[in-house]
Amino acid sequence: MQSDNLIFQLILNIGLLVLVANLLSKLKIIQNIIQQERRSFKSQVLLALVFGGIIILSTYTSIDIGSYNLNTRVIGAMTSGILGGPIVGLYASLIGAVYVYFFSEPQMFAMASAFSTVLFGLLGGGFYPYFQRGKWKYRDLFLLACFAEFCDMIALLRLASPFEDALSTVLEIAVPMIVLNSIGILIFISSFNNVFIQQDIESSRQLQQASELTQKCLPLLRYGISKGDNMHELASAILRETDWMGVMITDRTDILEWQQEGIEYQPDLTSIPRVGKYALQTGGLSTMYNVPRSSSWYEWMKEYSMAAAPFVIKGKSVGCLIVWMKKRWVFRKSELELLQHLVTLGSFQIAMAELEHQEIMRQQAELKALQFQVNPHFLFNALNTISCVCRENAGRARELLVILANYFRYNLAGGADMVPMEEEINHVKDYLELEKGRFEDKLTVTYDVPEQMDIMIPTLILQPVVENAVKYGINREGKRIVNISVREAEEGYAVEISDKGKGFPAEVVEKLEEGGTVGSSIGLSNVYKRMKSTYGEDCGIHITSSGDGSCVQLCFKKGR
Repeated sequence: MQSDNLIFQLILNIGLLVLVANLLSKLKIIQNIIQQERRSFKSQVLLALVFGGIIILSTYTSIDIGSYNLNTRVIGAMTSGILGGPIVGLYASLIGAVYVYFFSEPQMFAMASAFSTVLFGLLGGGFYPYFQRGKWKYRDLFLLACFAEFCDMIALLRLASPFEDALSTVLEIAVPMIVLNSIGILIFISSFNNVFIQQDIESSRQLQQASELTQKCLPLLRYGISKGDNMHELASAILRETDWMGVMITDRTDILEWQQEGIEYQPDLTSIPRVGKYALQTGGLSTMYNVPRSSSWYEWMKEYSMAAAPFVIKGKSVGCLIVWMKKRWVFRKSELELLQHLVTLGSFQIAMAELEHQEIMRQQAELKALQFQVNPHFLFNALNTISCVCRENAGRARELLVILANYFRYNLAGGADMVPMEEEINHVKDYLELEKGRFEDKLTVTYDVPEQMDIMIPTLILQPVVENAVKYGINREGKRIVNISVREAEEGYAVEISDKGKGFPAEVVEKLEEGGTVGSSIGLSNVYKRMKSTYGEDCGIHITSSGDGSCVQLCFKKGR
């Protein structure tokens, strides 16, 4: 009957601890600390005090059987390490060990009980990586608790004296202590499963929130970070979609935009908060629980904690996103992860915008180079041809001079990116007329062009192709035969420029398709890249080539 009563009392003690565990698992502050992978010193101390208190409660409510006080301290000590990690396990078990050593009865077992209490904490902390995140296996947890209680029995035998009393006590308490406490720790730690279930729910909610927020925010960063309407809309979107009280966007030196929930004005504060400066300097997430009194932001921000994450491009911080929320004991991990997720994707968007801008600038530079590219041999040959014609036909010479002037006027105009196709065809005709004056009957050009062509096409897109046909389109008889035809297609117009030369080498076509430069000229490569940029991957340029000649077809779509 005495044995049944002891077991009943021990079950009551375990029930008390389970009740405490359920209450603790409902506290938001405990949930946040347990969920954190990297805890601050303050969080670790708080968790150690909580579990140290549980160990003390277990010792205080122990069951006196005369020679020993049955207790459930192994539950609190081991759980502190399993849920809190090695540091928390050590601190909590030390707190419990001090109480056990000075206040537990009988004193002959005080040293052994204090030693085993610390051992429990360290043992739980050692298995923290295995059991963390609620992924424990109950069988393994039960066996670990049995092992811990077995070590407790060994400690009692080794450190308590006289040995005969220690042995009789161990024989009396071993079975109920090992079995019930091992079961008790399973029930106790199961109470914290709710924390990890809530964490999974919070992670799912956070993922959905991050996805929705990203869809709304990333388009606003397509032109980078700069003062203007985009940054105002970005800050407004972040405030609408999150629980944050305020948002600030900065570049490296200045505040570009900041908004706070529930205010209709913004104070004239221009200095970036210290937390933002530190994030910009280190290139990583930074938090600030208290705004320093010396800060100009103190009066405004003293009720809030702040977090900042930088936009990083090529290892360099180009700006910063700073948010603040009502003060809590700890920063919620989900909020910090959301902030980091947002700036990481934002950094990619800014980098892509920068690359796109550089690509546009490069294409414009190539176009300018093409526009200002005056082939000295072409100019020399054209002037030499006109000089010779002057002796024989002054009227023809004047005509060629006018054509040459028109040719260079079009080349150097540097106007719009898109021009009417008719203007581009006329420019090609000017070029070929000058070449005909040079090659005379050795150059034959035929046209199949409609009278009206209602479409805009990229400027100087045809000349490099025609120039290539004149240069390389020499047949076996030494003549250059070039044909230019324009026909209306389903979505626009197709221009075909063909010759009777030896055709394109396979490696040249391959290089063009890969976006490489052909020879020393940028003309053909520029045409291919500009067509691809204007009309997409299916860029509308097709090359067919054989030993009897080549044909370059360019398809221009309306509305581009």
